Amino acid sequence: MSKNDEVIAKLDERVKVLLKKWAGLSGFHKYKDMDLDEIFQLVNTEGWQTEIDKSDPLIRAVQMSKETTHRRAKFVVDEQGRVIKEY
Repeated sequence: MSKNDEVIAKLDERVKVLLKKWAGLSGFHKYKDMDLDEIFQLVNTEGWQTEIDKSDPLIRAVQMSKETTHRRAKFVVDEQGRVIKEY
C-alpha cells in the first residue's frame, strides 16, 4: 500500500466513524457493522441528504442535512500524515 493509499484509508476511516455517529444521532439503526459505502447509503434515506467532498485527495468535507438540521465536518491531513478534524 502506497503512502497516498494509507492517507486515503485514514481519511475514509474517520469519515466512516463520523457517519456512524451521525447515524445514531439521526435515529438510524443497524449501522455499526456497515462499511463506508453502506453507511453512506443509509444516511441518504428518510429525508436526509449527505455529501462527501473528495475533490482534494488530502481533505474530506462532509455535510448532512434534513429540513432545519445541518451537520458539517472537515478532515485534513497534516504534515506528519495525521488526520485532523478542522470543524
